[in-house]
Amino acid sequence: MSFIFISQVHPQTLSRSELDSLYIKFLQARAPELLLPTEKILDLTLEEKKCGFGLVSQVKMNLELFTPDQQKVLKSLLIRPLLQTFVDSPSGFFRIHYDETGSNRPAYNTGLSVVQNVAEVANALDSVYRFEIEYLGFIFPPSDNGAGGDDKYDVYIQNQGGSVYGYTEWESKVGSINWTSFMVIDNDYVGYYSTGLNGMRVTVAHEFHHGIQLGNYSVLNSNSPFRDSDLFFYELTSTSMEEFVYDDVNDYYAYMGSYFNNPDAGFPDQNGYNLAIWNIYIKDNYGYGIIKRQWELIPNTKAILVINQTLNEIDKSFPRELNRFGIWTYFTNQRAIQGQYFEEAQFYPLISPMVIRNVPPYSSIQVDANPTSNNFIRFNITTNSDLLFAIITNGDVNSASQFQNPEVIFEYRLYNDGTSGSRKLTNDYSSDFIVSNTNWWSASEILNDIVVREDTAVIPIVEENNSFIFPNPFSFSENIYSNISIVTDAPNGTELNFSVFSSGMELVYSEAKQVGALKNNSLGINWDGLDNSGNKLASGVYIYVIKNGDEVVKGKVVIFNE
Repeated sequence: MSFIFISQVHPQTLSRSELDSLYIKFLQARAPELLLPTEKILDLTLEEKKCGFGLVSQVKMNLELFTPDQQKVLKSLLIRPLLQTFVDSPSGFFRIHYDETGSNRPAYNTGLSVVQNVAEVANALDSVYRFEIEYLGFIFPPSDNGAGGDDKYDVYIQNQGGSVYGYTEWESKVGSINWTSFMVIDNDYVGYYSTGLNGMRVTVAHEFHHGIQLGNYSVLNSNSPFRDSDLFFYELTSTSMEEFVYDDVNDYYAYMGSYFNNPDAGFPDQNGYNLAIWNIYIKDNYGYGIIKRQWELIPNTKAILVINQTLNEIDKSFPRELNRFGIWTYFTNQRAIQGQYFEEAQFYPLISPMVIRNVPPYSSIQVDANPTSNNFIRFNITTNSDLLFAIITNGDVNSASQFQNPEVIFEYRLYNDGTSGSRKLTNDYSSDFIVSNTNWWSASEILNDIVVREDTAVIPIVEENNSFIFPNPFSFSENIYSNISIVTDAPNGTELNFSVFSSGMELVYSEAKQVGALKNNSLGINWDGLDNSGNKLASGVYIYVIKNGDEVVKGKVVIFNE
């Protein structure tokens, strides 16, 4: 859990004033009592309190550039804490160092003794080990050659004074992609967003993954364990681990606002822990394996390129997935749909559009878009009392990886009919999306909280037709009917376009079907209730759409998956 104070910089590029600012920020977080009255700065923000991994790393990478007096102070703080005693976790993989008395005394739960509080830390560490190492398959950090008294991974409980949740500090390089490290966590979490035991638990989940990242997935043959440009990815992953291990704590809620307020900033320009929801999206759609695969590629490849590569490996497109992620981030707060998109969406903020346009008059909009960003355009259509959101995605990972982040101008035009634009949205609206090179781009539209176009998928909005469908409800456990049959008036042998959408208007199935004889001797089509991947659909209400030329039939079917 860390923050970026000076992002995307290298030691030789820091000015004297930047070094002085970095020094003051470090003392503010680690030892504010050492600051001179003239060096006092404002209290740390929630993001800056998240933890000190990034700040400690920036200081260590630039240590020789500080003044001799500053170096003396910094070196005294960049060491392992010296505490009174220790205990090993039940698994035997962790050694926990703590004080039995004094200001560092563990007090996460004031109703517990010091020993009991430390036991809670030990249990949390072992839980994190079981998930991140045993379940996800990450490699345990390398031995520190007895630096903490033996070869176990060392965790130090030390009062952080409300400044940071904790930090992971790297020490020695012991292989081409391997660095040793240790972890420091607060002693009580008083005054934090997540307090007491919950604050400790998410910190342990977060910081141990930093230890994993440093231990076996560092930059190949480098004098630094990570690239400055990748720091967002380290924080993104570690913050998502909090949610994966301790789903009920939700400390990540505190930091989401900065992304929801600025989705038009590229991924590398985000602070990282505001993007934990990206990994939640990836996990929900493609499982944990892709997250581990990304870290296997990090030693040789920049993070933003790794995200793209791992999606390509499963035949997915980053621009398309980023745009779909944009749809997920739209359906939050009061727009959340139960059973659709993010499980905890009702607790998330609302996304902020970068452009708001009242129409009429209908006119084109030109917008500068950063690489790896989602750009939300809101149209308040006064004539029909409609609300349309266009989500335009610039998924250019190559530009984002080159630190230049050139903004690219795109043009978007909305029409008050379904034929003038090249992108038909409904019978009432169409649009044009114009950009010089479409390879890295994706676009979707949401009308009155219904996704009417997702990239190239059009969802027609028509009046419901009372077509005959049986059985309805349909149950996978019933043996009488193995398929859902839908009666049509189309001639035998006619090919129809058949699509099925969830209640949240997400396309789950689409295929061309030929009209034939049904069990009741009428004509129609059959569907087995499976999605396009061959999986049984979850219980719920689904909307089916049948297109025969310009004719559209729409209806509903209830599915039970017991």
